[in-house]
Formats: sequence, structure tokens, C-alpha cells
Amino acid sequence: MSEAVTPLIEARGVAKRFGGAVALAGVDFELRPGEIHALLGENGAGKSTLIKIMAGVVARDAGEIRVSGRPLTAAHGAAECAAAGLAFVHQDLGLVDHLDVAENIALVSGYGRRHGLISYRSTERMAAEALAALAIEISPRALVGELEQDQKVMVAVARAFALDARAIVLDEVSSSLPAPAVRRLAQALTAARGSGVGFVYVTHRLEELYGLADRATILRDGRRVATVTAAEFDHDRIVEAIIGRQGLEELQDASRAAPPERGSVRLRVRELQGPGLHQPVSFDVAAGETVAFCGLVGCGSRTLAGLLGGAVRPTGGAVELDGRPLRLGDPSSLRRAGCTYVPGDRQAEGGVYSLTVRENLFLRRRGEPGARLRMRPQGRERRVAEELIERFRVRPSSSAEAPLWTLSGGNQQKVITGRALRTGPRMIVVDDPTAGVDVGSRAQIHRTLREAAAAGSVVIVSSSDYEEVVTQADRIFVMNHGRIDAELEREGLTPERLAQASYGSSKEEA
Repeated sequence: MSEAVTPLIEARGVAKRFGGAVALAGVDFELRPGEIHALLGENGAGKSTLIKIMAGVVARDAGEIRVSGRPLTAAHGAAECAAAGLAFVHQDLGLVDHLDVAENIALVSGYGRRHGLISYRSTERMAAEALAALAIEISPRALVGELEQDQKVMVAVARAFALDARAIVLDEVSSSLPAPAVRRLAQALTAARGSGVGFVYVTHRLEELYGLADRATILRDGRRVATVTAAEFDHDRIVEAIIGRQGLEELQDASRAAPPERGSVRLRVRELQGPGLHQPVSFDVAAGETVAFCGLVGCGSRTLAGLLGGAVRPTGGAVELDGRPLRLGDPSSLRRAGCTYVPGDRQAEGGVYSLTVRENLFLRRRGEPGARLRMRPQGRERRVAEELIERFRVRPSSSAEAPLWTLSGGNQQKVITGRALRTGPRMIVVDDPTAGVDVGSRAQIHRTLREAAAAGSVVIVSSSDYEEVVTQADRIFVMNHGRIDAELEREGLTPERLAQASYGSSKEEA
């Protein structure tokens, strides 16, 4: 591609401070027509800040943003971005839960009309076309608030496509999508760039780069450390650019860790039934074993995690831990029994964003041991909080007394995960534990889960990341339409084979 081509997006010397913290220090970035340009970096590296500056959500302190050669005003907002041909899918998605899919898409792309009046039939047809372009099997009439998180992501992406924008920024949209859905998204991006559309693609899943991205820009500590072409993509080189040489060596050491040995059966699930499960579910988990549930979008794995974690009340069945029945649907009882749950929707369920990181790490709910204690030694709390912050690589490292909302999405997630794992629970249920988490922190969370399993805990994971599943789980259950379709052992399993198993179930249904 000619260097003389005018970039769709051009950022020059963009800088931003939040108080005394440097979020961006003179960052340059460029998106060319027909290009998929990956934006990489640790949580807190500055990726989301740069995107929010592009979108006009955050004002830059210095620098310039140009779109197709024309500078955006210093106080530009959504209207100016839309007029310039920019569309964004942010981590919070920006969907309205009490409206249906068609209306959510129409709020941005416009309603269908007939004889000058709004036509809901035309609006639904337009939404159906936008969904079909990405092979998304969701009804335009479905209420967004009743969709799974991964389904919501695909609706937000379809909405951006419906805008007919020239440049689309996708901020970690794949973090909660299973591999087959990511492939469909990649196919749609590849087809669209043929007409000159450019994409900024933010991801922590480095395997997504190959065969998709044309270039990648890497940020670290608010600075651009490298921009490489597809021909220069090398996993270790990119990881080192993201987390530094020492972080790369720690990651390589973690990947060589041996899996824990399995003990006797601790968890017995018999004929479990609940909303979203179309067949009763039964399985056992041994001490020291990690069991994963996965499948296509809406397969039921996240519903199962919610049932076992106490977020969803079952309608039938029995579950025992160490021979004692668990009262599913009663979070307080589950916590007293030594069970902990990390929900997939951290913003809605995971933390109290107005409280500090320390307060979130030691948050106690009604019915939990110690919840009635009014006085707690803050000095000790702070020391333990700082140890957990270092253990999970929460950034900035001095954030113990900072409100949770001031951290990046990935760092918020690490705080919530740290809170769940710090007490050494007997059973751990995690829904997409590393969604939106950078490669270094991902290794830390995996290591912590392995340590918990080695100590005898039962670990149950619902994950949309097939690479994570095949490298971390001892056994894998593939789900489809609310039922278990296959049980697979880890040995010899690859992400590709797991994807084939997921698709195989779906094809048999067709």
C-alpha cells in the first residue's frame, strides 16, 4: 500500500494525564484505508484512553487527531465522529437493555420508514440484514437485557457495521466471544476492508492477529514501543514488547508448570435444571481438577456457571460438595460452604465501583463470615491489598486507595478475581476469567487457579477462549442449546478440534 495514501485516522503526539498519572505520553497512531490495525498492550497501557480520545469521550491534553486528513476539533464528540465516518464499539457496549435488538441498532443507524412514518417492520428487516451480515443468529425482536453477554457483543458489532462507517474501532469486542464467533467476525472484517473500510482492533488474544491484522501497534506505560507489520508478527517478540523481558521469562516459566494431580470426587452434580438448560446436567469433579464448559454463543455454559455460582436459582436437581448438599440460588449459603463465584459481567455484578480497590478486595456481603464486624484493621487490610495488587499485577500498583472505577476494565477484573480467590475457597466457579485481561495478567490468573486446584479446590470454568480451555482444563464439556453434547479430555486436544466439536453439535441440529 502506498505511503502517500491519506490515513483514515491519524493521531500525532497525543498526551493525557489523570492527576499525576501519565496515561498517554505523545502517542502516534495511524489507520490506513482497507487496513485492520491491531492495538495491543497491558491493561492500563493507554489503549482505552487513546480510543476514548478518538471518540471524544475524553479530552486530550496535547496532540492532534485527523480523520481522512481533516483535524477533529479539541472538543469533538459523537456527532462530529459520526459525520467524519467513525464508529466505535466500546467495552461497555452502550446498549439499552429494555429495548429489543432492532431498536438498539436503529438508535444509531436510524429507524426504517414508510410514508414518512417510522415502520417497525422495516426497522426489523434492516436489523435482520445487519445481523445476517455477521452470521448472527439472534432475533431482531429479542430483548437485549435478556441476551447473554457474548450475544450483546455481537449486537453491538452489528450496529457499528450498520452505520456504513469508513473507520470502525473495536475495543476488545472478542474478549467474551468463543473462537467460532471470532472467526465469523474476522470474516466480516476481511470482507469489509475490501471496500476500503479500516478497523482498529483492540485485543489481548494474540492468536487472533495471525491471518487477520495487517499491522500492530504496541503501547506500554502510555508510550508507543513498536509498530510491526504482519510479516514481522512473532509471538515472543510481541509479548516482550507488551510486558518486557522479565515478564516474558515469567510467562514462559508458568507455561512449563505441571498440572496438579486429581484426588477423590468432591463435587457431584445430579440432574441439575434451570433457566437456559434444556436438558438436566450431571457430572462429577475431583479434588485438584479443573473442568471447563464451552461452546458457541448462547450454548448455556454461562448459565451453568451462574447456577453453580449462586447467581441463578435452579428448578431441579441436586449438588453436593464433600458429601454435603449445596443450596444453589442462595449466595450467602454458598459462601459459608466455601464456594466462590466470579461473574462474567463484572460491571453489573462484580464490584462496587465507587469504593476503593482495598474496599472491594475485602468486601463482605450479608451472610458471609465476618460481615457483621464493623471495625476492621485498615492498616492490615491495606498491606494485604497491596500484596494482592502486586500478585495480580493490578495497574497502577499504587491503586489500593483509588476508586475501582478509575482503573481500566482489565484491572477492575483482576481486582474482582483476586477478591474471590484470596480466601482459598473449596469450590471456585469462574465465568470467562481472563476476558479483557492482558497476556501477563492472564498467566498470573491461570497460575492462581492452578495453585488453588493443587491445594485441592474444585475449579469450574466457563470460557469463550478455546486456547484457554485446552491449556488449562483437565476435562472439557462442550455445550449446545442448553445441554452437554460432548465430554473431552485435555490430552491431545487443540483449539481447532474443540471448535469442530462445537460446530459439529450445531450442524447436527440443523
